[in-house]
Amino acid sequence: MAGLAAWIWTVLGGGRNLTDDQVDRARQRKVGLFAYEQANLLRDGKLSRAEAVDAIAEQFPELGREEAARALNHGLYESLW
Repeated sequence: MAGLAAWIWTVLGGGRNLTDDQVDRARQRKVGLFAYEQANLLRDGKLSRAEAVDAIAEQFPELGREEAARALNHGLYESLW
């Protein structure tokens, strides 16, 4: 019976490392918040689009320029609401 419970736990994803998932979500929130702030500066005319993308890429060096641009686009969308 214990073997069956362990197998079900593994199949349902219980074996994954929740700490890694929590870290990924926290990182996504940080990137999203910073991108939102950059989007507001862009909308207010205080930054150009290239400067905003560069700021995101500098703040989060693990992101490439394309990912930074996507984060900015998402931030622009979020800042509309």
